[in-house]
Amino acid sequence: MKVLLVKPFGIADEIIPPVSLGLLATHIRDYHSVKILDALKEGLNGTAVAKMVKREDIDVVGFQIWTKDIHNVREISNIIKSLRPDTKIIVGGIHPTVSPEGTMRFFDKSIDFAYQGEGEIGFKLFLDAIESDEGPVAMKKVPGLVWKDGHDIKVNNNKLNENLDSLGFPAWDMMPPSTYPKAPHGAFYRNFPIAPIIVTRGCPFPCTYCSANILSDGKLRSRSVEHVIEELKMLYHKFGVREFQIEDDNFTLNRKYVYQFCERLLSENLNLTWSFPNGIRLDTIDRKLLKLMKRAGCYALNFGIESGSQRILNMIKKKLTLEQITEELTLVHEEGYEIGGFFILGFPTETREEIEDTIRFACTLPLDRIAVSYFQPFPKTHLYQELIEKGEINEDWVNQQSLSLQCLSYVPQTITAIELRQFRTKMLKRFYFRVKPFLKMLSQFRSPSHSYYIIKRSIRWLKV
Repeated sequence: MKVLLVKPFGIADEIIPPVSLGLLATHIRDYHSVKILDALKEGLNGTAVAKMVKREDIDVVGFQIWTKDIHNVREISNIIKSLRPDTKIIVGGIHPTVSPEGTMRFFDKSIDFAYQGEGEIGFKLFLDAIESDEGPVAMKKVPGLVWKDGHDIKVNNNKLNENLDSLGFPAWDMMPPSTYPKAPHGAFYRNFPIAPIIVTRGCPFPCTYCSANILSDGKLRSRSVEHVIEELKMLYHKFGVREFQIEDDNFTLNRKYVYQFCERLLSENLNLTWSFPNGIRLDTIDRKLLKLMKRAGCYALNFGIESGSQRILNMIKKKLTLEQITEELTLVHEEGYEIGGFFILGFPTETREEIEDTIRFACTLPLDRIAVSYFQPFPKTHLYQELIEKGEINEDWVNQQSLSLQCLSYVPQTITAIELRQFRTKMLKRFYFRVKPFLKMLSQFRSPSHSYYIIKRSIRWLKV
């Protein structure tokens, strides 16, 4: 069969190779004709994607979706169905994993299937089931498949893969890093081409606003050090990669693993630079670890700080104090890293005074950059369930919104939407319009085109 794996078009600053789709492609390429279409990178809207599906007689289209993508992907799927009704459409990713039945109800007739959980193993079985004549009998055997049996929505059980090495490497030849823009994930970089890699999966921390713990059953799984090093060597020699970005949330949780990784990386003499665009936890590092990571080529760390209010930090179960945050960031600064901080405004019950505390706190920390997002009640998180119980949102709320961290769709009862937007703009201006952060940012402009990209991105962020 002809299979097209699609990363949908949308508005985004981070345009990176879709590693998850690359792994799916690896597992089916020996049995089917498969292509990866990064519609975001190529700037292809729904009509263009649908015309490609018709032109190339695609049998199965698989979309990777986050909650922010559901409206866009439904529109694309409807166009595909209008041009080629026989094409089977399946959506997978975080949104259908946390809301499988809701996903099927929302998309209705625009898709045929959804997938819950990790799909590397089950996706091939799904394609086998489509090719068979067994119908529902075959569908029942596909782990993680979400499907319709008449008017009923069925959700098959799925299991986490404990052996991540067995998944192999993504199909990098279908998404060469050199074809992606510089500064793919985050605005600043040291070398190019840049490849994102995933070393661990899962999160054991119970933060009430995040779905990472739910997706992984609170478990952290890791690839072997040797497997990761082999991928980096392949990326270096075959694709010319000179920098990599670890996309994990918890890479530094197992310090013994990090020590082994850094020592092996140093022994290969690849001289790769690397960073953590998604961030790591402040309570998982120490000076010894920072020194070794720096020696192995790591130059930039991001941290989820979230708030300058201890009450808010306690409410979201961040398990950090303001004092810890200050002390650990000072340590990171002393070791010479570029440091970014992530903040969220508009948590439930958050007051104006607490937002002001967050703004002041951010400006006291040794940060080079910050990103300021709006709180979003993502499906199945603790705060999402709490807001439903209080009647602030309903079960169908997520389907009525365009959820992204830069989109204001939820406003706490303690503040107005206008005020929340004003606070976000105020925080960005107050942080960046200081001499030291501003000069630091200017010093990191790599070229006129990079400068233009940063300025354009900054203007857009200030308007959100």
